[in-house]
Amino acid sequence: MKRDTVFFRQAELLLRVLPVVNEEEIFALKGGTAINFFLRDLPRLSVDIDLTYLPVNDRTTALTEINKALLRISERVEKTIPGVRLFPKRDHEFNLVAGLLIRRGDATIKVEPNSVLRGTVFPTETRALCQKAQDLFELSIEARTLSFENLYGGKACAALDRQHPRDLFDINLLFKNEGLTEKVRKAFIVYLASHSRPMVEILNPQWGDLRPVFEREFQDMVVEPVTAEELRIAGGQLVSRLHEEMTQEEREFLISIKEGKPQWDLLGVPGIENLPAVKWKLQNIRRMAPMKHRKALQKLRDYLGV
Repeated sequence: MKRDTVFFRQAELLLRVLPVVNEEEIFALKGGTAINFFLRDLPRLSVDIDLTYLPVNDRTTALTEINKALLRISERVEKTIPGVRLFPKRDHEFNLVAGLLIRRGDATIKVEPNSVLRGTVFPTETRALCQKAQDLFELSIEARTLSFENLYGGKACAALDRQHPRDLFDINLLFKNEGLTEKVRKAFIVYLASHSRPMVEILNPQWGDLRPVFEREFQDMVVEPVTAEELRIAGGQLVSRLHEEMTQEEREFLISIKEGKPQWDLLGVPGIENLPAVKWKLQNIRRMAPMKHRKALQKLRDYLGV
């Protein structure tokens, strides 16, 4: 791995900041940083600290608690890491701190709690930094992360939504290792039922050309070599596997969500009815104009074969 890249310096800064963030017990690490630094043995670098806010409470309380936690993190980072500059990102509605940009030299990282996808499907885990990262960056830390199932359920949803090479790379390694397990699929379905976009657009995406983003934003982050074509194939495999392996009950669950009349027992995951993002999705579905709702429902039925 090249040490003289901005990606390396970003990752180095991220790993200095992460123990400070981990002191805040309302957060768990998710996304590529959790997967590649803690679950895998550093197949690629990651340069953002994406967080899940764990308590399930109302939005105002969540935003207030996130604001307080980020202010504490800012104060500790400034005291413990020389040469950093912090730039708060504020929520426009309440003018509260909703995220942080942290800069040192030419390296900038983001600390981003998700204020919409609050709570989690499966319990969090504490993981040690992978051995390769310990050796490369000469430090040893632990982090509270989402579960394997939550990490990859969310990652699968992100891969189909954003179609970014980094997400597809993580999915490609999932297929090469554990595979798309039943629990990962169920976690994906919860994230799908929480997503702001229509479910059928995530399940059946229109693929763009990965190569420009791959060359510009991704190839220097990779430790394990991969091509843009391999990642595109992994995306197609994810679509087909989900379509083939989703059970009748899971399909009917998604239809019940789209109808605005959720049948929670069909998915068999306790507590999802309390997740704020699922509630928000249902509110938006119930507000749809009747004709638009019927068309959207039929489109999902046609794709799922229900």
